[in-house]
Amino acid sequence: MNLPAKKIEIIGLKEKYEEILEELQFSETVEVISVDPEKKVKERGFHQRKEKLELSLAQARFVRSFLNNFAKKENFLLDLINSFCPEKKKYRPEELQNLASSPTTQETVNKCQELETRLNEITAKKESLQRDIKDLEKFSGVNIPSSAKLQYFNIFTGSVPYGKEEEILNALQGKSIFFYIEWGERKKGKETGFCLVYPKEEKVLCDTAKEAGAKEDSVFFAKPPSELLEEKKKELLSLEEEGRERRKEGKDLSVEIPKFEALTDFCSLELEKLEVFENGKETENFFYLHAWAKPNKIKEVEKKVQKITPCFTINKIESQEDEKPPVFMENKGLLESFEVVTKVYGFPRNDEPDPTPFLTPFFAVAFGLALSDAGYGILLMALSFIMKKKMVDGRNFFNLFMISGFFTIIAGVLTGTFFGTDIFRGIKILDAMDDPIQVLFIVFILGVIQLFTGLLIGFFWNLKQGRKNIAFGPKLGSLLFFVGVASYFITGSIVFPIIFISLMVGLNIYFSNGESFIKKLAGGFGSLYDLIGYFSDVLSYSRLLALGLATGVIAMTINIIAQVSMEMIPVAGLNIAVAVFILVFGHIANLIINTLSSFIHSARLQFVEFFTKFMEGGGEEIKPLKKQGRFIKVVNS
Repeated sequence: MNLPAKKIEIIGLKEKYEEILEELQFSETVEVISVDPEKKVKERGFHQRKEKLELSLAQARFVRSFLNNFAKKENFLLDLINSFCPEKKKYRPEELQNLASSPTTQETVNKCQELETRLNEITAKKESLQRDIKDLEKFSGVNIPSSAKLQYFNIFTGSVPYGKEEEILNALQGKSIFFYIEWGERKKGKETGFCLVYPKEEKVLCDTAKEAGAKEDSVFFAKPPSELLEEKKKELLSLEEEGRERRKEGKDLSVEIPKFEALTDFCSLELEKLEVFENGKETENFFYLHAWAKPNKIKEVEKKVQKITPCFTINKIESQEDEKPPVFMENKGLLESFEVVTKVYGFPRNDEPDPTPFLTPFFAVAFGLALSDAGYGILLMALSFIMKKKMVDGRNFFNLFMISGFFTIIAGVLTGTFFGTDIFRGIKILDAMDDPIQVLFIVFILGVIQLFTGLLIGFFWNLKQGRKNIAFGPKLGSLLFFVGVASYFITGSIVFPIIFISLMVGLNIYFSNGESFIKKLAGGFGSLYDLIGYFSDVLSYSRLLALGLATGVIAMTINIIAQVSMEMIPVAGLNIAVAVFILVFGHIANLIINTLSSFIHSARLQFVEFFTKFMEGGGEEIKPLKKQGRFIKVVNS
């Protein structure tokens, strides 16, 4: 059920304002609305408190981000699950206050800042040393310092491509015999460095060397390169050793990550409370604020405020014309689990129906047909049940996959598949491999039923909202089109479709918004274009057959590879171990990939083909003041 929030006004004693907000934050019942900035409460040291909290938040985020580089990584599956429904640790307010003010917390911040600085210095120094070593390696074997200052001679430091050394030497000898050259180590594929010593008056030798293919290097070495290389390599090894030790320090400190995750949330929640605090209004003795609340939670709000002080009042007030109340969905039991799908799309507006109860059976069936392997369905249900017990905060998420897994088992039994084998051949009804047309026909029927349901919801909802032109025009007209198509398949006569399509056009003409008859006529016949869209929508359901076939074919391929591996490996025991590894790894990987595909494509059918028949979305979810963040939940006891 989709319901709009109600606007309320809370009035109470000014000295109890912060306590009341704290209690409302624990109850997570109201979303406080901003007021005129000129009428906000007077500052009570907020600026200093906010600055301190903002600094603490920045430090906590820095430490968490920095230490995550050294933390042991979880496996991909757990990371994926945690991204959807992270498990939140519970803290009491005093625990968080102690954690924030603890000297060890600031010590950890200082250590991380110092560690980051030193690691950056080590990285920069290593990069500089590696460049120097690369430059010096080609001069290994040269004993003349490039920095030597001679009275009558100059030194030219250069390099040539490997194999060009003789050409350079010959070119120099062709110009003069008054020079001395020392070559560096020659390695294939690398340049060879050299030092050319020549009389100052023989400057032509530099140009000769360059013309022959040498290039001048600005490498500076006050000692023979071999000695410098040894020194720099030792320095590099020393830095690498220090880097390993520093990273070990980071790894040891990474155990502090949960504390700084808690601090990140704590500071964020406290800042949110201060910002909300400023949204109230004050008189000399009282405060009052406006908020959105769920209608069924207003009594709870009264009880929470009553705990703080009996001197208060809560009034329901009318929202202004330009205000759009936020909405919330209220579904019970299994339907609540499928709110996960709706929330991926977004919330309906407050004048639109909640699509969750309607999409539930269609999504579950579509998911089952897309995965369509009884073995995978059992495994998905088992894994979801285990994770649901382990991660309480992900209850709805895992319930969704448990239900979808159940429908996958049904689809697997009907199609006779169990981990890619055909063990249900005696009871299977459908065979997607041998007779895909039969399964295609079934998914098309599912599509027609869901589209008809969407149009039916759109018809009744628009009628309820007083939009008769839309209800009796495009919605009822489209419903008649589907009735006409169904009558053709039942009777085989083309007469009924023609009658119903004519009624559809007539209704669209009559209820068109066009001012003139020509515009109404254009609008009526223009509705025929919608028929192309309906055919396209129905064809989209063929993706369920394709996904089901993909799951089955990959599962069969895994089984074949395992069997062939067992036959090819001659060592008894080893062949079984390899086959078991292929089966376990292959089927788990296939389950993960195709579960994700089944969820995405089943959801897409709801978003694109189904929702568009009766809703646009764009509603704002109510966002109550709360005491839980991304990592933690603050509790009273």
